[in-house]
Formats: sequence, structure tokens, C-alpha cells
Amino acid sequence: MQESTLAGIQSGAPFERVAIDVVGPLPKSDKGNRFIVVVMDYFTKWPEAYPVVDQKAETVAEGLVTHVISRFGIPQELHSDQGTNFESCVFQEVVKLLGIRKTRTTPLHPQSNGLVERFNRTLWNLLAKMVSDHQRDWDQHLPIALMAYRATNHASTGFSPAMLMLGRELTLPVTLLYGRVPHQDAVTDYAKMLLDRLESVHQETRDRLGKTADNVRKRYNPRVGMPLFKEGDQVWYYWPRRKVGHCPKLQSPWVGPCTVRKSITDVVFRILLPSGRKCVVHADRLAEYRKNGREK
Repeated sequence: MQESTLAGIQSGAPFERVAIDVVGPLPKSDKGNRFIVVVMDYFTKWPEAYPVVDQKAETVAEGLVTHVISRFGIPQELHSDQGTNFESCVFQEVVKLLGIRKTRTTPLHPQSNGLVERFNRTLWNLLAKMVSDHQRDWDQHLPIALMAYRATNHASTGFSPAMLMLGRELTLPVTLLYGRVPHQDAVTDYAKMLLDRLESVHQETRDRLGKTADNVRKRYNPRVGMPLFKEGDQVWYYWPRRKVGHCPKLQSPWVGPCTVRKSITDVVFRILLPSGRKCVVHADRLAEYRKNGREK
């Protein structure tokens, strides 16, 4: 199976296109939360994250309206993976009611939601530096982690998310920008703890954002070739499934021949399965069909 090149996603204004994902489960916090809903703006890289007690469609949708849409307005497009909470009738009705165009990752290809996935890894590392040993206070540290990310220049834009979203930099303690003044310590234990925590999480954020998605794409693309599929081509579709009474290890994961019905982007295609069903898949899951062999 041939890998395809990475295709960039363009957005021309703040909150024109946003990505959403659910992180968890985490240890149950003192407030009863177990998940984090993450929303990322493609243009500014501005993150929003709010803790929730569960990942039901109603909970996620209500939080999206309360924490994001009420503050920034309705985005034109919302991108997610194929989680049941995002594909449910309730969530679909909400985005339809608000006039939001809903898109999703293709099957078996979570890289299509790479922006929010990369932020999730950064968020895990930031929270790991701040939570207590009992780990029940992680939701209390979310605001500090978000502030650090929003105030740090993003490698792919050259600006901080705050500058692109608000038109100004966030006002931060001068010690975070230039270091502590010699021989000047915080007066109270709480102030010292807060300053230490802010310095630690800001440095971690700067380190994590040292690499840009463009550099990843430059390293990745030379290793792979662009699949040349066009409308009418016959292809194999990589679709591993479990069948009752069949040994998974002896079962072929390939389905075909399938027919390419439409090229949606350079790397995303709508295909027709032998059963007559249509589905949208990423080129990484396709291989050229030959009658005497599975893959060319």
C-alpha cells in the first residue's frame, strides 16, 4: 500500500474553520470531570479546551455552544474524527441548526485531524508538569496551560495565537518574558508556587512549538509518491473487518475491485464498493487494482 503526500488545509480568517476532538478518559477530578473537549482554530491556532463529565453528544454540543460559539461566533466549518459523539443525530442536528458545514476524517486516517492531535500531545505534557500526585486537579490547571499556548509564537505562523486572534499579545508577568529579577523572590508560598508553575509551563510550551507542520511535511513528502487515481479507476480498498466464524489473521483486509467515483481533494476520494455502497476514503487506504495481483 503506497502512502500519499500530506495535503495542507487552507483557512483565510479566524474561526473560519475549526477542529474539535475529545481527550480522555482522564482520572476523575474533584469536580467530577473525566474528559477534555478541545477546539482549535486553523487560522490563528487559538485553542479552547473545556472539561466535561462525559463525552456524550449532548455534553459536547452544549459545551461547544457555551464555551466557544458564544464567545467567537459560529464557524463556517467544523472538522472532527469519526467518533460516535460527533456522528450522532444530536450533534448533526446542532451543527445543521447553526448552519455549520461538518467535515470529518477519512476511515483509518486520523492524521487528517493533525492540528488538534498535535495540540493534544502538547496539552498532555503541560498538564503532566502541573498536576498533583493524586491527579484529581488536572481540570484546575487547564486555564494556565491554555494561556501559555496562546501566548507563545507558533512555528507555522510566526505569531502567537493571541496576536492573530485578539490583535495584541497577552499581558504576562515580566518574569516570563525576561526572567526573574536577581534576589527578588515571591512573598507568599502561593505566589512562589504560581510563578514556578507559570515559568515551567511557558518554557515547555515554547519547546513543544519549536517544530512546525511544514517541516513535518517536508520530511514526509519526499518518502512517498502522489497516488494518481482518477474517476473511473479500479482500486483495492484497505478495510480490515472482523467476520463471525473467520480467523482475523487469515482474513484479507482488502476489498475490491472498487471504483473511484470522484476526487474530492488530491488525497481524498469517493469510491464505490462492490456491494454498491459509497464511501469517502484517504488515498493511503487505496491501491491500484490488478486482476492478477492485489497491489501495484
